[in-house]
Amino acid sequence: MEYAVSSIKKCMILVCVRIMEICDELTEIDSKLGDGDMGISMEKAAEAVKSVVEAAPADIALKDLFIQSGSALNKAAPSTMGTLLSGALLALAKAVNNKSVLNEEDLVMMPTIMAQAISQRGKAQAGDKTVLDALVPYADTLRREYSASADLACALKKAYAKAVEGMESTKGIKAQKGRASWLGERNMEYPDAGAVMFCRVAEILQ
Repeated sequence: MEYAVSSIKKCMILVCVRIMEICDELTEIDSKLGDGDMGISMEKAAEAVKSVVEAAPADIALKDLFIQSGSALNKAAPSTMGTLLSGALLALAKAVNNKSVLNEEDLVMMPTIMAQAISQRGKAQAGDKTVLDALVPYADTLRREYSASADLACALKKAYAKAVEGMESTKGIKAQKGRASWLGERNMEYPDAGAVMFCRVAEILQ
């Protein structure tokens, strides 16, 4: 099955709307682990990307769609998470290159591409109490399960379950990166807000 620009745009809008819906939850979690601005920051990021996608012409190249979305996100939310997500979108732009449509294999690789970009730019890895604790197991499971079954829907469900496990694993550990690391062992019982955000998004992509 192939996915044209119109399908990718619809998916991106769904993700943006989902992030806007959970901004209060992200703010509450981040207020325990950071400076409490993640919800507001991600809401602005989602609004900016949604505006770009909705305004993009029907014949826009996928590469340009990701580049414009990444640029808008970085401008709207120049926070740590905003910068990381912007970099992830730019990595997707590089990966799709001149493709006008994506197949299922392309979609399956996207979480891995994003995880690699975030890890490299943020100098973090799974286990550091970041979004990667949910994103990496999701990406790994999605690739593995799709390779074994060629059933995208089934692979997405199993990947989501692993993402939730990864998010839950961030409870009770000290953050190694970002403002949350300044708190040391205080508020360790809370999950990482970035991991929570990813799980909420992955939930609607099943």
